[in-house]
Amino acid sequence: MDRAAGRPVDLAVAMRWLGGDRHLLSELVSIFVDDGPKRLQAIRAALTASDVRQVEHVAHSLKGSAAILGATGLQTAAVALEDAAHDGHTENGSDLVAQIAQELDRVMAFFADPTWTDRIDLEATT
Repeated sequence: MDRAAGRPVDLAVAMRWLGGDRHLLSELVSIFVDDGPKRLQAIRAALTASDVRQVEHVAHSLKGSAAILGATGLQTAAVALEDAAHDGHTENGSDLVAQIAQELDRVMAFFADPTWTDRIDLEATT
């Protein structure tokens, strides 16, 4: 198991994705914190409407954002929903959305703590 197991965000992963650009990371986090809940609502609405293509699209988008931010649990949950939608198997979609919601809550709580930026250098060097 990696050292970030159990944590919703691995800042070392995010810094690798962003070439060590702390300012860009802060900007992306700000966008994500605003956009994440909207994406979850969009997934739920698309699932309710049985719009499999929209479910797949929004899950894909969420997966990418999660990957860049080092939110591997959220990324994994989004991949599961994206794959299910791609294959046309959304019968367990509500369970997958519940996993996404849980991981999204964890990521949002992580970034809601103003000390998250203090961990960047520590995590990037370990």
